[in-house]
Amino acid sequence: MATPLTADRLVTALRAEGVKVVEHPGWRTNNRNHKGAWGPVHGVMLHHTVTPKTMNAVPMCFSGTGDLPGPLCHGVIRRDGSVHLVGYGRANHAGGGDPNVLQAVIDERYNDRPPAPHQHNGSAGAVDGNPHFWGFECENEGNGVDPWPAVQVEAMVRASAALCRAQKWGAKSVIGHLEWSDWKSDPKGPDNVVSMPGLRTRIADRLTHPASWTPGTTTPKPPAPQPSGGTRMNLTHLTRTTSTPLLPDSPVRIYWETEYADEPNQHGAGGHSVLQNADWTANLHLFFSGLGPDEALQVRHIETTSGGVAEEGPLANVDGFKDKGSVTRVVTLTGRIQPTETLSFEVTNLGAATVTLLGARLMMHSTPL
Repeated sequence: MATPLTADRLVTALRAEGVKVVEHPGWRTNNRNHKGAWGPVHGVMLHHTVTPKTMNAVPMCFSGTGDLPGPLCHGVIRRDGSVHLVGYGRANHAGGGDPNVLQAVIDERYNDRPPAPHQHNGSAGAVDGNPHFWGFECENEGNGVDPWPAVQVEAMVRASAALCRAQKWGAKSVIGHLEWSDWKSDPKGPDNVVSMPGLRTRIADRLTHPASWTPGTTTPKPPAPQPSGGTRMNLTHLTRTTSTPLLPDSPVRIYWETEYADEPNQHGAGGHSVLQNADWTANLHLFFSGLGPDEALQVRHIETTSGGVAEEGPLANVDGFKDKGSVTRVVTLTGRIQPTETLSFEVTNLGAATVTLLGARLMMHSTPL
């Protein structure tokens, strides 16, 4: 729950996040506030325009259609990645939705998706979302076939993250129209590129970096936290963004590609080993798709001595999801690694079909022995 940003703060937040902002003439006073209050706001809602590639959807979203007055959103995200601001205040974009979904967004308490929306008593939705959500209409035919340009999807991630950062929300405050109203399907596209769990994963990742961060680049190393008593605690932050197939019953070691934070000589670029001489606690974030509801991944850490002897840690199971779409799971692991040992992490697919590991992130705190 938050007071809506001012128009100036909205522009500032978007531009700070690297969004190419275009201010459509008259957008700051274009609203439906005479129909009711604007705010408090609880989140961001993403839509698709159902317009052909040759059409500029900005004028339509500013003025509205024959039966629905504008503005139809606050910003239009065009195929070239530019974000055109067309309204400020109450806008005709969310409409009626499920109060259980609204509460899940407010609490930011759900797994990969908020609870499935349902119509109430045959009405168009029990709660009006127009006062409570920022809205972005994204140019697409909405037929599930029209491709989404990567630059446009990146703009959807950045615009959503900008509002979450400025309004002090997490990524679970961002939902699609299909998650609000059960008769809607947007945003919709091929290959799950606009799957809401996947978009939320990318938004959450952005929020762990400064607003100016560009994917594929490193961020300044944060200072290592100091626990009480003066004992130094080290931070390790590694990521992998290259997709990896996980064949059934074939263990795969995770190779790390990017090192955001680590102690000197602790991690070799392009390797799977983390070198430590410490007690450690790690949060291993796994991003994957293709794992069904009755299937699981198995995760464990492995400590390997200088002589090549591997000692396997306890097993932890990661459950799949009913639609096999892109999901995120976090596994917490702990242990102690000796000076002559290396630490790595292994994932095994216990399902019947190949699963795609879309990426991984390791956040580990360790206290030297």
